Amino acid sequence: MSQSSDIILNHKQISHKLTRLAWQVFENNMDEAVIWIAGIDQRGMYIANIIASELAKISEQKIQIIRIELDADTLEASYYSEFSMDNLPQETIVLVDDVLNTGKTLMMAMMPLVSKKVRKIQVAVLASRSHRLYPIRADFVGTSMATTLQEHLNFDNSNEADLKLILN
Repeated sequence: MSQSSDIILNHKQISHKLTRLAWQVFENNMDEAVIWIAGIDQRGMYIANIIASELAKISEQKIQIIRIELDADTLEASYYSEFSMDNLPQETIVLVDDVLNTGKTLMMAMMPLVSKKVRKIQVAVLASRSHRLYPIRADFVGTSMATTLQEHLNFDNSNEADLKLILN
């Protein structure tokens, strides 16, 4: 039996959602001197870069990027940035991922930030599902969908000129 796919958001809709997410991040962090945008793995980092670019257009704030990579086996997080992360305890971090499903990925990415005692952590996602296993919620959401456990939302950024959010 073949599985059908439906496009939930097309390229233009995703672009609008990401611009709106950037505005929400800005509006909720206007008083911050620096906003750290932390993208999780490849797709989260892709979205984080777009949000950071949009923020740079609308804000005078410093926007700094962190790349978070999760080990596939252990889910241990590694952080990379061209900027010094010594001042993270005084900073606001916006964790960015493509789809919030169970909350496990965001929880694992967040744990080291909590241990560094960052001042504020917020979460931005392109899409949120309603199948949480961990107590994680997104502060900024592009779209929310109630799906069955058998359905999956996938952000396809394999063709940058044709981004899609697909329901399988």
